[in-house]
Parts: sequence; structure tokens; C-alpha cells
Amino acid sequence: MSGGVRYDTRNLDVKNLMDGNDVKEAGFNKSFGNFSGSIGLAAQVTKQLNLKLNIARGFRAPSIPELASNGAHEGTIRYEYGDNNLKSETSTQIDGGAEFNTEHVSLNIAAFYNSFSNFVFYRKLEAARDDDSTIYIDGQQLAAFKFGQTNATLTGIEASLDIHPHPLDWLHIENTFSFTTGKLKEAIESSTYLPFIPASRLINELRCNFAKLTKGITNFYAKLELDNTFAQQHIFAAYNTETDTPGYSLLNAGMGADIVSAKGKTLFSIHFNAMNLGDVAYQNHLSRLKYTAENLATGRTGVFNMGRNFSIKLNIPFSTYINKK
Repeated sequence: MSGGVRYDTRNLDVKNLMDGNDVKEAGFNKSFGNFSGSIGLAAQVTKQLNLKLNIARGFRAPSIPELASNGAHEGTIRYEYGDNNLKSETSTQIDGGAEFNTEHVSLNIAAFYNSFSNFVFYRKLEAARDDDSTIYIDGQQLAAFKFGQTNATLTGIEASLDIHPHPLDWLHIENTFSFTTGKLKEAIESSTYLPFIPASRLINELRCNFAKLTKGITNFYAKLELDNTFAQQHIFAAYNTETDTPGYSLLNAGMGADIVSAKGKTLFSIHFNAMNLGDVAYQNHLSRLKYTAENLATGRTGVFNMGRNFSIKLNIPFSTYINKK
């Protein structure tokens, strides 16, 4: 059993935001402080089974961008407004997990429930004529977003299953699943879900590991992976803040090893990776570039993620080549 408590304080002295000689946003002073704490228990029920339970209270002060933004954010293609009236964000979480390990199978399951007060998020602004509010900066049209707060909950589960059958010690069949959902305690414009919550994901991987493949090749591995991301339809649709995102499956592969000398020293490590072998056109739900204008060359709206790509990584330990006195 373990636990702890702490107190954090944050003091901000924000100067005037200037646009040339004009004050674009007045400065302010803010102080935030609150308690955080947790208590947890881990129990070894049997040699194969471990259980964990934890209860915690968290605190986060609003950041300066959340409090004081008033300008274009080119990285997200947005014009963002802060709110210096934001309060501290607090949460109460309970989470638990179970680990089950045998000679042939390892299973891990963890789940959490988090209740937030004054959860900070941002939404798209609406113009007086009920369409999107946009601002033109240097000839570019940017959607306007504003930070705000609400009470919300986050719930999630993660699970992994690793099958390593004997006598095939070199073989691993790994499967991992993750699910997260965020909900508003009070609906906003009929929307009940928090914005920008990742989609559920299932990863299946077939991997082989050999500690010594040959005299000069050690720590060899090769893997084939299927990355399945499910459709995200639980969205914050109010004010056209976000849209549904279709699901997709990516096929990835990789291999690597350490190349060693006759004396057993690692000369270098080399890794080959091939991502999205099927050259699937997809968009991640959390990508802000998903909402950019239509690409006239492809007819698609928004920027898509990377297609088929290959990479090589070479690691050279300098210690192998430096003479030691």
C-alpha cells in the first residue's frame, strides 16, 4: 500500500499582449493552488495473479495559452481565444488492474474512471448568422476557437494479451486494445461527448526474437503488425467543432539486430521498418489538419496521414570505438 498528498501553487504575471503600439489583450495576475493526493494498493493474490487499485485526486492550473490566447495558431490552422476567467481543473479518479502471468500467456487489464470539475476544452465559435466564425489573417481564412470549461468524465480500458507458447520461446503473439470515452455531464447544443477523444484501437503483432542468431548477429527480431483503428463517431458536434472519422487498418513490418565483433562488443545496431504497406489513405481523429480546405489535386478535404513509407535506423555506440586508458 502506498499513498501521498501534496499542495501545488502557480502564480502568473501576464503582461499586455501588444499589436504594434496597441494593446490587443490586457495583462493580468492570477494565482492557482490546490491539493492532490492518492492512495493505492497492490496485492499478489497468487504466483500468477496480481491485483491493483488506486484512488487519486488531481489538480491542473490553466496554461497561459488557455488563459491569454488571442491570435492565429498556424500549427492547427485556427484563431484561438483564451479566457482569463478559467478556474483550476480538478479530478477524482479510481483505477484498477489485474495481471495474470503463466509460462505461456500474459494477460493485463486496466480500467479507469475520472470525474472532472472545470474541465478545460475548446470549441469552435459561431457567427451571428449561425455559421462558422472565421477570421482572415494575412489572406488566410482561419476558424475561430475559444477555450472554456465544463464538468465531464473520462472512462477507459486497456488490455493486452501476449501468447508465447513453449517450446517456441522465440515466438510472441501480442494483442493490445485501448478504449477511451469522454462525456459532458450536461449536454451542450445536444452534444454529450467531449471533443478530440482518440478512437478505439486494436493492435495485433506477430514477433520473433532470437538472443543469438549467428556468431556476429545478436538480439535479432522480426515482426508483422496489423494496426486497427476503429471509427470515431462519439464526437462533439456542437458548433461544428468536429466530425466523424472513419476507421482504418494499417499493415506494418520491421526487423533489426545488433552486429557484434568476435570479442562480443556491439559494433552497431540496425533496424528496418515499413509502415502502412497497403498505402491506405486515412486520417487520425486527433489530427487538427483534418479540417483544412479541400485538396484540389485529390478532391479530399483536409490533410491525410502518411502513406507507405520505409525507414532505416543505424545506432553506433561510440564506446566501442573509443580507446579507454
